[in-house]
Amino acid sequence: MKMRLDTKKIYLEMAERGLTITEIAKQGGVSQQAVSNVLSGKRIGKVKVVPAICKALELSAKEILIIED
Repeated sequence: MKMRLDTKKIYLEMAERGLTITEIAKQGGVSQQAVSNVLSGKRIGKVKVVPAICKALELSAKEILIIED
């Protein structure tokens, strides 16, 4: 089983809320580079990046993760 972020949904939510990667990072207490790397697919990222994104977008992890068999 593989998990990945639904980046399309994340970017849509960011646009609707007028948030940038930098603002998400600040709200979640992680670096801008960490959020950027995760959203671009360069890295899976540290465990705390997903909760940071969830917090900033007011979404659950279940709403932004895609689970593939």
